[in-house]
Amino acid sequence: MNPEETRAEIRRLEDERLRLAPEVRGGDPAAVEEDRRLERRIRELTDSERGNHPAGSIEPGSRDGPE
Repeated sequence: MNPEETRAEIRRLEDERLRLAPEVRGGDPAAVEEDRRLERRIRELTDSERGNHPAGSIEPGSRDGPE
């Protein structure tokens, strides 16, 4: 997968997680499990980009400011 395809897949997975959010908050066990699966896949994809992050994400150090 090229970087643009990877970012598009990450966005798709994040959209799916947003769609599941009401069911997850409601405690639906199947939705919670699917959300966890999607989260793991997003992590795998972001790791495969070796430092490139999906649009909108921020490195923790950048988010927290200078030390």
